Amino acid sequence: MTPSTVRHTLRCVALVAAACLSACGGGTESDTPQNNVGSQTAQSVSANTLVLGPDSVSANVAVLRTAQAVVASGQATTTIACGGGGTARFTVSGGTSLFNGLLDAGERYSMLFDNCRVSAGAETLSGLMSIDVISASANEMTLQTSTQGIVVARPHRTLTLNGSSIISQSTVTNGTTVTTTNRWVSPQIALTSLHNANLSSLSFSNVDLTTTSTTVNGVLTGSTSSGTLTITVAWPGNSWSATIATQGPASYDANGVATQGSWLMTLPHDRIGLTVAAGLATVVLDNGANGSIEHTFFFSVLALIAAAA
Repeated sequence: MTPSTVRHTLRCVALVAAACLSACGGGTESDTPQNNVGSQTAQSVSANTLVLGPDSVSANVAVLRTAQAVVASGQATTTIACGGGGTARFTVSGGTSLFNGLLDAGERYSMLFDNCRVSAGAETLSGLMSIDVISASANEMTLQTSTQGIVVARPHRTLTLNGSSIISQSTVTNGTTVTTTNRWVSPQIALTSLHNANLSSLSFSNVDLTTTSTTVNGVLTGSTSSGTLTITVAWPGNSWSATIATQGPASYDANGVATQGSWLMTLPHDRIGLTVAAGLATVVLDNGANGSIEHTFFFSVLALIAAAA
């Protein structure tokens, strides 16, 4: 048998084997090496890792801040003019001090926002939500929230939140420096992101993220973010699900741009590592999640952020 005949025979055997696997339900594309995660998905996962977790925590913090301002400035069942424009309306039950202008332990609120902005330059909120105040003191607060199409318009992105969460906040003041820690925990959130006229639908699950921000004389100087969550997206030509974990706190500047940090993103068959330092994002791809690095990609941090949903 000539070499060319041997090669032809082997190709035929391979085709027959592939056909048999397909008929038996085996040999799916996701299991084949040539369909491992590539550069496009690695970039997409890394971009959304940098942005969406911290941005979503900030959106929840805006909800808390707006709720506090509305309760402090108005009366239940009355339409309230928000400080920076728009209106809000709430009802309250439970607790022992319903009308003291504070969110107190045991109280339950139903709130409807209509382009409500607590002050000029703050986030704008629209939609319906409920709040159960689990605990509250001068410097600490924990809330259970249920959001029903809450739209939070932030400077670079508008987020719509649907689901339940626990939001905790603690504040430490040292002279003119205020350090605020916010923790966001959620079993499942359906999230829509509008960014640069692009609308993306995502799902978050098993969320446990903490951000710590520092202000000096009322001006934000920077923040850190840490924790885990799973992001699932279903976009034409680029669907993926990844569990994301920070490797120690990641640092962000006053504009929300990542300045330093490391993340590990675990996909069904692959792992992606992301490291940010000095304006450069290094992405390493471990196809098969076997500990070997098959590919390394480099992006500017700003370019990566621009690619997020």
